[in-house]
Amino acid sequence: MQQGNTGMAVTVAFLAATIALAEPKGPTVSVKGEVVDMWCYMESGEHGSSHKACATACVKGGNPIGIADSKGDIYLVAGLQDHQPARDLLANKMSEQVTATGTLVTKGGLRMLFIQSVR
Repeated sequence: MQQGNTGMAVTVAFLAATIALAEPKGPTVSVKGEVVDMWCYMESGEHGSSHKACATACVKGGNPIGIADSKGDIYLVAGLQDHQPARDLLANKMSEQVTATGTLVTKGGLRMLFIQSVR
């Protein structure tokens, strides 16, 4: 029984170390723009203060969140610390202008900002 507990402890320690090392690689940038729910924004361009209640409901339901900057560029977002979901950081800021700072990763034409801070 004791040996099984030791094996489990080693496995848990390994997984914790692996997660801690799983940091996105890219430059630290600040992005200023409107927080949008990706479903409505991509489907019909919905955004702005008149869309706040719908956007908030959509992201609380699990839809992805993005930041649309003034040039029309979209950044899909996630939290950086402990793989935090974006909704934990931005659900109460839907349809508002924010400046988000974090690690930018670009792959296959997609921009993803792993957020460290929001103001």
